[in-house]
Amino acid sequence: MERASKVMYSIANFFTWILVFLSIAGITFSILSIVGNVLPKDFDTSYLGIGSLVYFIVILIVGLITIAMVRRAKSNGTSKAWDVLFFVLGILGGNIFYILGGIFGIVARR
Repeated sequence: MERASKVMYSIANFFTWILVFLSIAGITFSILSIVGNVLPKDFDTSYLGIGSLVYFIVILIVGLITIAMVRRAKSNGTSKAWDVLFFVLGILGGNIFYILGGIFGIVARR
């Protein structure tokens, strides 16, 4: 079960990296929208601005913190508190791989 937990955390980490890259793209487009008419005319920028910039920055920071926590949780000799944390974060964030990794880590013998 310990190995299954690490695999689930790796899969969840992959999707978190995708989220980080998408938030970087969102930050870029928000900045370009704030600067002015840099984007093409057919690109709808009505939803981009300061609010979206702050939102994407928060998503980026949370994603990077989550990636760092997953690396710590996957190391050998970690406690079950990490598994409980990722179980709760999986429920709150809606990521099934964090939920499964948390369940497998809680059930595993250590």
